[in-house]
Amino acid sequence: MPDASPRASRKISWDVLRVVAVFAVMLGHVTHQGALLHPELVGYPFQVTAQFGAAILLVISAFFVCASLRKGRPGRWLWNRVARLVPAYLVAVAVTYVVARYATIRFSGLPFPPGLSGFLFGVPQGPPSDPSPWYVPTGADLLANLGMVQEWGWRYELFYYLDGAYWTLPVQLAAFTAAALLWPRRWRTHRLTVGLLWALILVPLFLRFVVFDPVSTPKLVETFYYGLGLHRVHVFAIGIAIWLWSKRRLAHWHAALFVLAACAAQDLQVFPFHQALPNDPERWPSAIGFAVMLLLVCLAARGPDWRLPGMSRVAPAVTWLAGISYGLYLVHQELGYILARALLNAGVPGWLRLPIVLAAAVFGGWAITAGVERPVHRWLTARRDRREKPGKPQVKESEPVSVGGAS
Repeated sequence: MPDASPRASRKISWDVLRVVAVFAVMLGHVTHQGALLHPELVGYPFQVTAQFGAAILLVISAFFVCASLRKGRPGRWLWNRVARLVPAYLVAVAVTYVVARYATIRFSGLPFPPGLSGFLFGVPQGPPSDPSPWYVPTGADLLANLGMVQEWGWRYELFYYLDGAYWTLPVQLAAFTAAALLWPRRWRTHRLTVGLLWALILVPLFLRFVVFDPVSTPKLVETFYYGLGLHRVHVFAIGIAIWLWSKRRLAHWHAALFVLAACAAQDLQVFPFHQALPNDPERWPSAIGFAVMLLLVCLAARGPDWRLPGMSRVAPAVTWLAGISYGLYLVHQELGYILARALLNAGVPGWLRLPIVLAAAVFGGWAITAGVERPVHRWLTARRDRREKPGKPQVKESEPVSVGGAS
């Protein structure tokens, strides 16, 4: 991504979309999915049962991959993204593991294993005394999450996600790597690019519903399918297609077909049985939410900025929240569940518990953005800049990133 543009030229529309999407993710996890994983976490004044926020954030990220990759060297561009995403993720994993070890042992009514190594990696002895025990993460879970290989082992009960939101990181990094490798190729004509985008939407659907059957897909095939991120490549395809359309390189009718295909692919990939299962979000709110947000992305990409009456008053807050959206995404889910359970144990009612959890997520997102993501990114990119171009200053002040990747 290029250096941050002057504040006056920054489009508030993109920040609005990021903030709406990331808060949709947060509210869905806190008010709906939390109770599915931990039945005691109920009592909120409302539930957000639609699932579309993370997918929209990946669409936005794919759009800005095109806008930024074309302006620099692919290798330098890829390193910029890795330096921005990975350190904050690793710190979030370590913090979540330590907090989760303490909290889950306490919540389950288990004794702490002796010593520091016992606390971090030991197995608590005895049956849990709490009627709603929590899963206690292990050292194998920590290593798997640090290595971003959770998707390759949880079906075999080898290790588990420390935080369900972490699935976006390996998928996003794989997409960034593919973009950096494919971008400079001379054979990458416009026609081949458009054909590749259609393949990214249609081939995964063909594999999942024609070659295999969602009802009886072998576990190994599912592992590779999800591990390679094939269930989400359509969101990258539509993000790139919208960028092509915004640059007048794709006709209106062709862009409309891409939008329709992406909406259908999203519905099929999230709801392969064509209805919501007990542990799923609701189907139609999810499908409609994704479609509406996708249309808003199109408006932001090619239309005027959303400088509506009164927008100038909230623009600084919206821009600030958009700037910490990646940090918000990293810390809101599992740590939010833990805080919600602690507040529940303290007798805090659901109507008050919800704003406290959201405020804590905002604080945590800001802390990891300001304390890890931005300074470590500056340090890593400065070292590379000094090696490549001695005496030349490194990138300007860090630009905000969206969930799952720089944008």
